[in-house]
Amino acid sequence: MLINFIGDIHGYANELKILLAKLGYRKSLIAGWSRGDGAIVFLGDLIDRGPHQKQTVDIVRELCELGYAICLTGNHEFNAVGFVTERTDEPGEFVRSHSESHIQQHQAFLDAFANDAYGYRETIAWFQTLPLWFDNSNARAIHACWNTAAQNDLMSLLNDDHSPRGRTFYEQTGIYGSRARKARETLLNGPEVKLPDDVFFRDYYGVKRYRIRLNWWQSQQTTFREAAVIDHSQRYTIPELPLPEESPTYDGPICFFGHYWMRGTPRITHPKAICLDYSIALNNGILCAYQFRGEANGHRNHLVWVKKSVTAA
Repeated sequence: MLINFIGDIHGYANELKILLAKLGYRKSLIAGWSRGDGAIVFLGDLIDRGPHQKQTVDIVRELCELGYAICLTGNHEFNAVGFVTERTDEPGEFVRSHSESHIQQHQAFLDAFANDAYGYRETIAWFQTLPLWFDNSNARAIHACWNTAAQNDLMSLLNDDHSPRGRTFYEQTGIYGSRARKARETLLNGPEVKLPDDVFFRDYYGVKRYRIRLNWWQSQQTTFREAAVIDHSQRYTIPELPLPEESPTYDGPICFFGHYWMRGTPRITHPKAICLDYSIALNNGILCAYQFRGEANGHRNHLVWVKKSVTAA
C-alpha cells in the first residue's frame, strides 16, 4: 500500500494544499476531500512560524478524522500542550516555560486563536491524542529520532497506539532531570551534545546555542563538526574536536522523520533514514513528502515537494 509521508508544515497551509493536490488529495465545496493515492502520515510540527496556523491544523485534523491520515506528535505540538500544563516538580511553572524566547517562537499559534478560546482548547486536546511514532513493520516514522531505548522508557506513559496517556505523559516528561524527559527529548527533539569549553553558535534566529543536534543516522562521525546537523554556512563555527563518545547510527527498516531544517533540493542522504523537513519557514524553504511503495531503500524519484514560492518541483 502506498503511504505518503509529509514533513514539517509550520503553518504553511497554502503550500500544504498544493502538495496534497500533487498526491491526489483535493477538497471541493460539495464533496469535501477526495481520497488521493495512498494514506498519509504527517511527521508533526504543524504549527508555529507560518501565516496559516488554524487552517493547517484544520486540514490535517479533517484528513485524520476521515481516516485518510495519521498525524504524529512533533516537538511543537508537545510544546503547545506543555505551554498550558503545570509542572509537578515546580508548581506555578509550566512544562514549556513562558520565557521571552519561547513565547516568541509560539506567538503565531497564540495569535491565531486569540479570539477563539474554544478552538484553542479543542486544538490542544487534539494534540494530546497524537501518537509519537508510526511502525507497520515495513516502514517507520517519528518526528526527530528513532531510538528504541527512549521508546521503551516511555511505554508506561503511552497508549497502545503510542499516543500520550493523558496529562500524565506531559507532566512526567516535563520533570527536569527525569529519565522520561530525556527519552521524550530524544524522540521529539533528537539527541544533542554539549559543545566543549562554552563554545556556542547562533542559529537562524540569532539565539545562542551551546549544544548541537547530533546526526543519529550517519555512521563514522568522530568530531563535533562532522556530527552536527547544521547549515553548511555555519558548520565552520563548530569545533573539530573529537566527540566525547561514538555517535549513534541507524540500522533498521526504512524510517522517515522531520525536524532538522535541511536545505537545498530534497535528496536521499541515507538509504534507510530519510529526513523530510526542508525548512518551509525559510525564504527558500520547501514542503516535502515521500511516496513509500514498500521499497527497502529510499529512492529519489519518490520524493515530491513544493517550494515556498509555490513553484512545483
